[in-house]
Formats: sequence, C-alpha cells, structure tokens
Amino acid sequence: MSLEQPQSIRTVFFDAGFTLLRPAQSTPEICQRVCQQLGLHVHLDAVEARMGEAEDYFLRQARQNRHTWADEQAISEFWIGYYMNLLRPFVEEHAERQLYQLAAAITEEFEHHSSWATYPDVLPVLDILHARGYTLGVISDWGISLAPILRNLHLTRYFESVLISAVTRQAKPSPMLYELALHRANAVADYTLHIGDSYIHDVLGARAVGMVPVLLDRAHRLDERDIDCALVHSLYELLDLLEVPHS
Repeated sequence: MSLEQPQSIRTVFFDAGFTLLRPAQSTPEICQRVCQQLGLHVHLDAVEARMGEAEDYFLRQARQNRHTWADEQAISEFWIGYYMNLLRPFVEEHAERQLYQLAAAITEEFEHHSSWATYPDVLPVLDILHARGYTLGVISDWGISLAPILRNLHLTRYFESVLISAVTRQAKPSPMLYELALHRANAVADYTLHIGDSYIHDVLGARAVGMVPVLLDRAHRLDERDIDCALVHSLYELLDLLEVPHS
C-alpha cells in the first residue's frame, strides 16, 4: 500500500523498541550473563527454550494490565514478573528472594544504554530525513530510562520531541499520547506519519488522531494483503513510501 500524498508528510514519529532499538545481545544471553554474575549458572539453550512461555506471559499480562506502560513503578514490576517467570525453573523451589533479585538485576540491566543497539538502517535513514527538513520525534511505551538510552546512543540530536509513556502518564494506543506528540512537535495530524512495529499500539493509536500509520515488520511475518495500512520491512522502505532518495 502506498501513501496517497507522500509529499505532504512533514513530520515523522518513530516507535523506539524494535523500530529504532534492539537488544545489543539476545534476551537469553543477557539473562545468562546476569545470572552468572550473581552465582546462578544456567545453560543458554535452556533459557532460549523458555522464551515461548515468556512471550505468552508477556501477552497475557499486557492484555490484563493495559495501563502498565503509563507508570514507572508498574513497568518495573511488569518486567521483574516477566523475568521471574522466565527463570523460575532454574531456581530452587521456594527461593523467591533469590528469584526476585535475579529478575530485578536483569530488569536494571536493560535500563543501561549498553544493553541496546540501533538497527543498521536507523542512522542512515534519520540522517536523510533530518537533512531533508523533516521534523522527527519518538513516541514510545517505555520507562524513564529511554531518554538516557537515546542520548547515549547519539539519537536525541535527530528528534524535536521524545514522548515516553512513563513520563507522560499516557500509554499507547491512547489518543491523548499521540495528541500530545502533535502538540509538542507543533505538527498537523494530516501531515504527520507514525511508524512502529505494533498494529494495536502504533497503527490504531496514530490513526485515532488522524496521523498516517505505517506498520514495520522487520521479521517479514505479515502479508500486505492482510493489513489495512502501509506495511514496510525496513526503514529504507519508509524512504520509498515517502518518495525520498536513499542518498
């Protein structure tokens, strides 16, 4: 699906996690490293085998607690619960204090910029859009650690505004979060595009306030015929949608 008037877009908002940022190591690798630092030795393949269950836990909890991402304490508790669920088979029965300490340490590890990296297409695309005069921003469900992560990864220089759910106390897909983003950027919804990896949180949230939504599917899991919005598989394809040359 192409954009009706790509030349009219003047503001582009990006989701952060799995749009701009990815873990510098896989989640199982980070879990294994932190556990070893705290005296628990687990096999990487055993942690990897638990990731399906961990993803099910994530989805269940996210559905039951839709306002989690609007509160810093709730975000921390969510991730501690997630890692407790992931690691429980590797800890002795009833050793809840140890399990909690491990989960809290892993949660804290992900608050450091060194645990995150940009995708290869991020800096080149931001450079191109910035040079062509687009107003750029971030709208993300994240804790307050996102701001220093973006700063330490040298991304904040591109963005006029960064909207973080834990700071604004509004989480996706709340229209209030997207309206606030428009206000901060002094942008008009009809001339604004938002790109992210979640249909519910990014596409529906942006569409609710009149922004042009684009769904990013880096893993090539989706078929464009099944999606009612523009679908891309990289940020370079976003440039194609906007009819912006790659150089």
